[in-house]
Amino acid sequence: MASPVIINQAGPLPIKTTIEWPSTNTVIVAVSGSAFAQKPATMLGVNVSIKDAWNTIQVFANQAGTHMAFPTGFFPVNGAFGEITLTLSAVDGNTMTDANDHFTVALIY
Repeated sequence: MASPVIINQAGPLPIKTTIEWPSTNTVIVAVSGSAFAQKPATMLGVNVSIKDAWNTIQVFANQAGTHMAFPTGFFPVNGAFGEITLTLSAVDGNTMTDANDHFTVALIY
């Protein structure tokens, strides 16, 4: 089993990378990161766009200005060998990220 890390960097979002897709079998894409809200009681979210499919990880921020870790998202993706683009982006204007937020994406196959 391989699990190369394809993104390991600080924010802000969006973050975009192009990679060679490693398999024709199902690959699990694991995504983690953090964000903060400017207002209390705000849902935060990161969109994960890969191979023209969208997935989202979310966390609720009770306090404003506190960086919150997202639960790690695991998304199965079927594919074929070749170049693909993966993009992490904020769901909306309520999800704030800066250099204090860190994002990691790994492929598990």
